[in-house]
Amino acid sequence: MAEQRTVNTKKKRSINLWKWACLVLIGLIFGALIWLFVQLQPVNVGEENTESLVTNEDDLVFQVSTTKADVTRLTNEYLRNELDDQYAGFNFSLEDSAELSGEIEVFGFPIEFSLFMTPYVLENGNLQLRGDSINIGSLNLPISFAMSQLARQVDFPEWIVIDSENQFIIVNLNEFELDNGARFSADRINLEEDDIQFNIHLPLDAVK
Repeated sequence: MAEQRTVNTKKKRSINLWKWACLVLIGLIFGALIWLFVQLQPVNVGEENTESLVTNEDDLVFQVSTTKADVTRLTNEYLRNELDDQYAGFNFSLEDSAELSGEIEVFGFPIEFSLFMTPYVLENGNLQLRGDSINIGSLNLPISFAMSQLARQVDFPEWIVIDSENQFIIVNLNEFELDNGARFSADRINLEEDDIQFNIHLPLDAVK
């Protein structure tokens, strides 16, 4: 009888261990599914500013023509200074399209990506970079997912808007201003012709 009780006790303990192991496993799977669901949700950062650039009547306005190479150098230099270590490993370039490449974490692992976008000049002189395609390792993931991860992992300036749901980035130039009061608006972007034109709005006081 004593031996029978010992065997039964061992069986109960074994059943209880398997029961708890199954419950823990179910909990882990359920938690992983919730985490995955959250990661796949689109993330929007900032809001598009649809207002026109407000300037004074005596402001000086200069139209500047530049090239894709110059915009590439200027953009990378500014973002490196503005974002510091956050921008390490990232690179922006203008060629046939606008390309942002670098490394983001996907499901906890670092993955290299290249996001290709087409730039458009909006009516108020701001810029819209509309996502066209993405290369992200060997994974087949939507553009919205990559933009969501960028929004989560990089603290971009307030005047840069990421709308992952609609798959575009807005550059609110009407919210950007240099220390001397100079402000900017885009006039034309033609990548095929390498024709890029911006307006510089400079307060008269800045040249006195």
